[in-house]
Amino acid sequence: MKIKSFSRVRKSLREGLTLVELAVVVLIMGTLIAIVAFNIDVGALKDDTAGLQLRKDASTISGALLQYENKYGRLPTEEQGLSALVEKPTSGDAPEDFTPLLKNKSAILDPWKTPYHLKKDPNSGDFMIVSYGKDKKEGGEGKDADFDIRNEDSYPSAFRKK
Repeated sequence: MKIKSFSRVRKSLREGLTLVELAVVVLIMGTLIAIVAFNIDVGALKDDTAGLQLRKDASTISGALLQYENKYGRLPTEEQGLSALVEKPTSGDAPEDFTPLLKNKSAILDPWKTPYHLKKDPNSGDFMIVSYGKDKKEGGEGKDADFDIRNEDSYPSAFRKK
């Protein structure tokens, strides 16, 4: 009987991991995680996220502008800008029965936390929702270029669908 119980103890000891085996497993896992983490291009992920936000914002703001036009008979002026969707305009012809169409000011900010600009397209006469790009300044090239978020063809290449 003593022999059987002793062999059970030895068998249960052999079934567990030793400290060295556990250390090797942790080392291998750490190496794999490091390899994966260093191969992720965070800049490209941020650009992809910005592109998604631009498309979402184009839809949201365009819809709110159409609601504004239907409700008040006209679009906000360039001077009033998109803030007229969030708060009662203080300049120009402000509607008397104004109610905000967007809940907060963050809805009219681009991915770089700069307000979008409402402009009239000189060619078509339609409205444009313009972002000044990543540099937050008028003008620029590449990711810093100004573009109409309603027209995906005008997006800098880094923010277009891939």
